[in-house]
Amino acid sequence: MGKQRVKKAVRKTNRPNPIVRASAGMEQGMKEAAVQEEQVLPVINKLTSADPSERSWAAACISNLVMSSEATRKLILGKRIVPMLLERLTDDKQEVIEECLGTLRNLASVEPTLVREYYNSDILTVLSTLLPRITETLDRVLKKEPVQDDDDKERRQTIWDFAENFIYIIWGITEESDKYIRAINRLNLVNFFISFLAAADQCPTRVVVAAGQCLTTLTEDNKDIYIEFQNHPEYIQMLFGILNKFDTPDKVLVRVLACAILQNVKEVVQLSGSWDEEQDALSELNKTVMPILVSCLDYDIQEAADKTAAAVQSGKVRSQAQNEEITPKPKQPLTDEEQYIQGVEDRLSTMQLALELLAEMCVPENDDENGGWEEAQDGGDEGDATMMDGDEEMVDHLDESNVDAYYEKEAEAMAQDNQTDKDVGANPILHSFTFQVIPGLIKLATPTKLSYVGDASPSPNVSLGLALTHERALECFNNFLLAINEIPTKPWFKHNRSDALQAWPWLFQTAHHIGSAPASAQRDAALEAIVGCLWSLGRGLGQDIPLQPNDVATLCGAYQAANAQSSMRVKVVGCLGPIAARQGDIATNKTIGDFVMNCLRDASTSIAVRIEALNLIYDVYSDENFDYDLPVYVQGQFSNQLQQMVPATRKMVKSIDRRKEFDLRARADEALMNLVAFIKYKASERGGRR
Repeated sequence: MGKQRVKKAVRKTNRPNPIVRASAGMEQGMKEAAVQEEQVLPVINKLTSADPSERSWAAACISNLVMSSEATRKLILGKRIVPMLLERLTDDKQEVIEECLGTLRNLASVEPTLVREYYNSDILTVLSTLLPRITETLDRVLKKEPVQDDDDKERRQTIWDFAENFIYIIWGITEESDKYIRAINRLNLVNFFISFLAAADQCPTRVVVAAGQCLTTLTEDNKDIYIEFQNHPEYIQMLFGILNKFDTPDKVLVRVLACAILQNVKEVVQLSGSWDEEQDALSELNKTVMPILVSCLDYDIQEAADKTAAAVQSGKVRSQAQNEEITPKPKQPLTDEEQYIQGVEDRLSTMQLALELLAEMCVPENDDENGGWEEAQDGGDEGDATMMDGDEEMVDHLDESNVDAYYEKEAEAMAQDNQTDKDVGANPILHSFTFQVIPGLIKLATPTKLSYVGDASPSPNVSLGLALTHERALECFNNFLLAINEIPTKPWFKHNRSDALQAWPWLFQTAHHIGSAPASAQRDAALEAIVGCLWSLGRGLGQDIPLQPNDVATLCGAYQAANAQSSMRVKVVGCLGPIAARQGDIATNKTIGDFVMNCLRDASTSIAVRIEALNLIYDVYSDENFDYDLPVYVQGQFSNQLQQMVPATRKMVKSIDRRKEFDLRARADEALMNLVAFIKYKASERGGRR
């Protein structure tokens, strides 16, 4: 069972669109706008007016309209507004460019897939021509140079909005595809983003945050960017300076973003000479960022939910629907209630990132996301072919007469791999997790009155933020449990037994609470994260799992309710394993054993679930002396059933393309080998009786 790595692919799951810019604290979608096509067409036509003020006005109106309602937005998009706005980015008037850029940012904030159209329309080339204008004006502002003329004065007045819109469009494109990231790498934007962080005390915090967020995404698993940091060690020193320099509430997210960037480029940090040679650079980095991340968890989300609901009920929080006029009006100052909701949204976003970073710190440095596929590729095509031919030969010819020889080869390979394994127990962050992080995770994973209320939420943005915070807290808890399980002595389970035992019923209680909520992607993600935690917790508790009468039925029900191909089913089967392995509860073992054998007989069961189900059988029934082995495995004739499954399992293994799904194929190969060996082993027990 691998850790839930919170890398790019995972971080994108169920997280808010990065470039949303709804008015802070103002809820959208309260009602549909009554804007008609005959009202919109004249506005769109003015985008091509000879008068630059009309072009600018039109872009501002369109920006206002696309945020008002989905119906109006679809109407406008149906008029091919995106190509028109992109064309206006080359306008000869700066005010038109700035308004169009803001409109494109707003469009992408509510229709994220539009960034694909932006990219395919070569927006990056246009943005690259705008970049010098931003940097030139920014440099003058930061250096406090005298204003040259009226145009320079106007550019300075709008530079922060212009830069923020530019950054957020880049960020949206970066989040969309790794292919797009490679194109953005060629723009050499690292120094641009760094310039905002380096001048964080001179720039508006919102722009610094935008730059930090974009750079965080850009540095995730992006070795091309690492070179920039290697060539500019001052970047690393500047980021460390942010950690020590800013401690005011408005700069909390800036500090966390600096932590994220440093963690992403930790390979460079290790070589940067930030510490003495005798010190472990990565350990020192963890020690530096840990207090900052831990401090972010000190927030009462229950109180925040209560106060948010009260703020909305006060009638002093405006909805976006109250601003559905075509012509944009000057921004109105936020009410105290709107400012409070904005603060809650910002705090939740900060906590989510802090939780992601804490979860990632539990993953060993040698944990390979690619399952060894990159190493396999290093041998070249000839080496690949030889390896795959050998594996196919094993699948075709493996039986009880030669399985021992294959096992000897596997044992030799595992012995070589184990020589390079790091001792997770030496990780210096585990102590901080035990006494500081875990208590915070329990609080942050506990649902509030606004967490999963669906359309009934008085504040959808806060509700989404709360749901994501719960999910991140659960993922972080799971990664911690997994890390502890890798330590032979399992110190947390040994020294904090009471906490571990209490976590089991708390997780089920939380699952029942969330499961009763209206269906949503956030609800399902949280439930799957809870089952993952139960799996890890069960492995650590072993025989001491405080099983309640309905726990197994709840898990089996979750399996049936999940999509046939979902990872939820894999986690449920994995969670049932430690429960079934308990001594003194033959009835529960039989219930789980029969359930798993039914999963294996079901033709619709996914490959991943089959592999996990087989692994459960191998682990749970590995010894004839277990009290449930005779009445469940032997009398249930499990061996005969498994023997009949060998041909289908062999066919299943061969159906997996190793080039496309290396890790799955490797686990399937292992499951087949173990199946043949297990049948042979069980036949040798009890005097050769199956």
